[in-house]
Amino acid sequence: MVNTGKHSLTMFFHNEAQSITGKTASGRGPMSVQELNAGPSGRELSPASRYPVDLRLTLPLPGRPVFFSVVAGRERRSSERRAAERRRHPLHTIGNILFMLTSLAGIYALALFAILLLGNSLEF
Repeated sequence: MVNTGKHSLTMFFHNEAQSITGKTASGRGPMSVQELNAGPSGRELSPASRYPVDLRLTLPLPGRPVFFSVVAGRERRSSERRAAERRRHPLHTIGNILFMLTSLAGIYALALFAILLLGNSLEF
């Protein structure tokens, strides 16, 4: 689905309002899987219009599940939409910084553990 110009911004803000209220444009409750996979015209998206990398993972932590989502592929949003999203979702926030520091510490700990494990098993 390639959106450009004013229509894409309208759809973006419509979808944001829908996610906040939990209602679809028809006033019903949360969207079904078929509605989520459908584009703005209501048709199912073709595999070519989906992103090549679309990872979604929910960690069932006690009391509050946490989700991770990684979507990667060719940029299809207009520059206006990217600017609007950057204003609404800034990159430099406390949560993002803490996440990056924790991720880097975890990667460092795994690398250190691997080095220690390999160092003990290899003899010269």
